[in-house]
Amino acid sequence: MIEILTIISPLFLIILATAIGQKYFRIGDDWSKVFNEFALKIGLPVLIFASLSRTSFSFKDQASLIISNSFLVITSLIFAYFLGKLLKFNKVFFRTFFICLAFSNVAYLGIPVLSSIKGAEILPQVSLIIGVYLFWIFTIGIAFLDNSIKEKNEKIAKTTVLKLIKNPLLLSCFFGIIIGYFQIQLPQIVFKSLDMISASVTPTVLIVIGLFIGKSKLGKLKDWIPIAIFSLLVLILVPGVFYLVLRTLQLNPKDFGVSIIEAAMPLAITPFALTDKYKLDKNFIAKSIVLSTILSVLTLPFWVSIL
Repeated sequence: MIEILTIISPLFLIILATAIGQKYFRIGDDWSKVFNEFALKIGLPVLIFASLSRTSFSFKDQASLIISNSFLVITSLIFAYFLGKLLKFNKVFFRTFFICLAFSNVAYLGIPVLSSIKGAEILPQVSLIIGVYLFWIFTIGIAFLDNSIKEKNEKIAKTTVLKLIKNPLLLSCFFGIIIGYFQIQLPQIVFKSLDMISASVTPTVLIVIGLFIGKSKLGKLKDWIPIAIFSLLVLILVPGVFYLVLRTLQLNPKDFGVSIIEAAMPLAITPFALTDKYKLDKNFIAKSIVLSTILSVLTLPFWVSIL
């Protein structure tokens, strides 16, 4: 585990240094939004497209990866829905819990962590997993949120489809898979340009996370109890159940190691951007991002070491 922690620790060191700089020196009050927009709409889509388009893709060969991760995301959404009903969460927290449980940081943190451990050759597999997460979250997940706050006569299906076709991350997955599947050869000058942008993604997203943590307020200790429970669900229970299901089906979890590690990522930043539109619990999401990201310094090396 020490070796794994050594590999991952530089990533969290960047987050920590940026968080301290933001908290005490206000180094990035205006940077965070710009960096986040760049990463979400340019950097990550370019990185995903570049990695997938270079890969010879086969639906037959990738079926197990697509099915297993689809099962995980859909099951997480179903579990969140019924648990919320069982525990009688209020409407705001119900919507928040539903969308957050499955919304792991598979792109922002998943890409730098897994590429540090496995190298650049793992990016096509990671990119495909990101595509699976995005597809189900932006269909089932967002459709549920739209339905829960919809106005009369509002067309949910049309709204959901429009969101899908406008999502840069999902579009990059789609076009990358198409080019990889048909083995379309793009000019090297295009790939060199894409690689230059891709190289900037990891440090940018780590800085964004650090800036967010640095300006987050601590609050009272009792307020962190539900946050801690949720963080343990995301970091341990969800990937743990995934691991046990694979063992029960007599599948080797190590063959799905990248998928399990992605499932063990902390809460993504994206739900925070959805808080105003879908009337979510902004305070809960903000603190969950902070605590789950901090705790992942310990939990991610654990999952990596056993896989």
